[in-house]
Amino acid sequence: MFDLKRILIPVALVLGVVGVSVARADEAGQPCYTLASLEGDFAVIGTYGANVALALGLRHLDGKGNLTGTFTLNEPTADSTTAARTIVTGTQLGTYAVNCDGTGTITRTVTASNGVTATQTDDFVITHAIWKDDHLVATALQDAQRTPSAIVAGGIFLIRNWSRLP
Repeated sequence: MFDLKRILIPVALVLGVVGVSVARADEAGQPCYTLASLEGDFAVIGTYGANVALALGLRHLDGKGNLTGTFTLNEPTADSTTAARTIVTGTQLGTYAVNCDGTGTITRTVTASNGVTATQTDDFVITHAIWKDDHLVATALQDAQRTPSAIVAGGIFLIRNWSRLP
């Protein structure tokens, strides 16, 4: 006759040992991302919707949770029947927080040349990093804005790719 206890007990023991080993590996000195992981200058390319508009920007992060930046946005001209484009420039000022796993948030105020001023929140994940001076240093990240663009009309979703500048 088939004895379920004879199979379940060894399986439970194996899973328990593997589970404990994995938990210990995660706790044993694994490096964490910190505010200092995002210290430096980044080039940022923002894509609006299905390539409706494109933003090119520069951002500086101070390693202490503060962000400044500039951008140039190429967007469709409102009500144009000829596919005309409008260039909007602007600045950004804000703060950021980083979790140990490389995720985080940015809260920033955007001031644009077309008169728009808005506070936006973005979620990000660090996608590439190096080990330098005893800590992780982000070299690339991806972000997604939580709300539609305040500048490009039509409820357009915005994502950005960041690359650390030399």
